[in-house]
Amino acid sequence: MEEVVLPELEAGDVALETLFISIDPAIRGWLDDRPSYLPPVAIGAPVRAFGLARVTASRNSNFAEGDIVRGLIGWQQRQIVNSPSTDWDRIAQREDVPLEHYLGILGMTGLTAWAGVCDILRPEPGQTVLISGASGAVGSVAVQLAKQAGAQVVGIAGGAEKCSMVTRLGADAVVDRKATDWKDQLKVATPNGVDRLFENSGGPMFEASIARLNNHAHIALCGLIDGYNLTERPAGPSSFGQLLAKRILTQGFIVLDYMDRAAEVEAALAKLISSGQLEPLQSVLRGFEQLPAAFVDSFTHGQPGKLIIDLTA
Repeated sequence: MEEVVLPELEAGDVALETLFISIDPAIRGWLDDRPSYLPPVAIGAPVRAFGLARVTASRNSNFAEGDIVRGLIGWQQRQIVNSPSTDWDRIAQREDVPLEHYLGILGMTGLTAWAGVCDILRPEPGQTVLISGASGAVGSVAVQLAKQAGAQVVGIAGGAEKCSMVTRLGADAVVDRKATDWKDQLKVATPNGVDRLFENSGGPMFEASIARLNNHAHIALCGLIDGYNLTERPAGPSSFGQLLAKRILTQGFIVLDYMDRAAEVEAALAKLISSGQLEPLQSVLRGFEQLPAAFVDSFTHGQPGKLIIDLTA
């Protein structure tokens, strides 16, 4: 923890008070000095993270005191933003929607799940969709969107409690990756193979999932969290050749590529929530001091759904 004196506001500046901070696996990649879609977090700089904040003072005509904004808040309680760009957007809060949803199902989380399922995989009725990390922030939304498309949905989660949760969200079958017989469970759950794969995890489960893919299957490659904490990123799957033999269409994607459609997707997801067709799944921890432990724990035990740190209490 470091305490600093904030500068005075100059023309174009906005003062922010953080309300909520999002915990995401992507943060781990931003902490490595490796080529990526964003530059690494500089030594001594606040950890990069998405969040929601309230404008406490403004010398910018686009933002007024009291506005709620969303952007790369970082792990900091207060800050001065110099001439905020279009990377910051104001939230038109609705009384029937908890504010933290705009970091989860109505934010990057929901947009990521939508991009993977609705834009890349595009499952059709009767097809089998396999979703790893199905109890997580993105996976829990992906399960529900795939089911609404009429697909046979198989989720992968860790432990009996999380598997039960994924079943409640609509999955037709769930594989417990912590069980000793998870490979057998995967075969039983996908008797007709897999047509669409939403991949969040990587590692041995990804290898086994590739083996279950049918010819001309599609993969939406969202994350490879199993390797994020390794000193060297793991080599590609040993079953890589099957992608050729089975003519598998594989597309990696980053949610930032879909920001031009964020408002459209947010509106669509909000309607699904209001109608009861989509259930937000989130875990909220209160207190700024929770950040480091919550982030580290997210790679081992992990909280179900979207993990958010609440600074409003």
